[in-house]
Amino acid sequence: MRSRAHISSHPIHPMLVIFPLGLWITAFFFDLIAVSTDEATLWAAGWYCLVGGCVGAALAAIPGVIDLFSVVPPRSSGRKRGYMHGALNSAALLLFIYIAFRRADPATRPEQLVLVLQAIGVVGVLVSGWLGATLVYRNQIGVDHRYAHAGEWKERTLRGWDQPVCNQSELNEGQMMVVHVGSQSFVIGRCAQGYAAFSNHCTHKGGPLADGALVGCTVQCPWHGSQFDIHTGRVVAGPAGRKIRTYEVEVRGGEVYVLPHQERKAA
Repeated sequence: MRSRAHISSHPIHPMLVIFPLGLWITAFFFDLIAVSTDEATLWAAGWYCLVGGCVGAALAAIPGVIDLFSVVPPRSSGRKRGYMHGALNSAALLLFIYIAFRRADPATRPEQLVLVLQAIGVVGVLVSGWLGATLVYRNQIGVDHRYAHAGEWKERTLRGWDQPVCNQSELNEGQMMVVHVGSQSFVIGRCAQGYAAFSNHCTHKGGPLADGALVGCTVQCPWHGSQFDIHTGRVVAGPAGRKIRTYEVEVRGGEVYVLPHQERKAA
């Protein structure tokens, strides 16, 4: 799902995480070599890399937090994985800040405890990096996978359910739009059978359906490929086992309205 903190659709968080990851690992190896060779210039270089990594981690955390709470679907496997990723990164940052504070300056020779703590920190950021890569390659967080004919990403916030979601000509067949009404959100999509409104969260692992593909009247989740009928919510193909929530759609005066779920008419 597209990153909110981005530059020309390129997520900022992955651009910045290379600095703490690279600098902290480099600092560790510089210090290992410096201690074994008793080379003061190397442990000085290690200290500067250590401090630079802390600065880079603090900067990378800002877009990371923005994406975690504004992009990753709530109550999803991605949100849980994001919490673990953020917790490990925070713990690593605090650990390396302590190491830099303990060493005090670049002229101080790293002691054995510092090397042990650095090793723990490096392992921690590597595990966190693994989780971050899983968020991108499995949960597809930060990925903008607009498919052919999907058009530009559409998102709208309404003051209430009495407002029209869109007009009839706004969405072409095969296009979707995310709509927010108060604390609720849903997707409005158009297929050959007309407009349909449905939950934005896959019932399998909570993947964002609006970021998937709408082919015919079937939407496919971008995370694990579950498919749902957008009119009835039924599962067309797994791994999802439960149908998605759907909403009743009405067209009045060329405008498309969606009824809140509790007001949906009986079939």
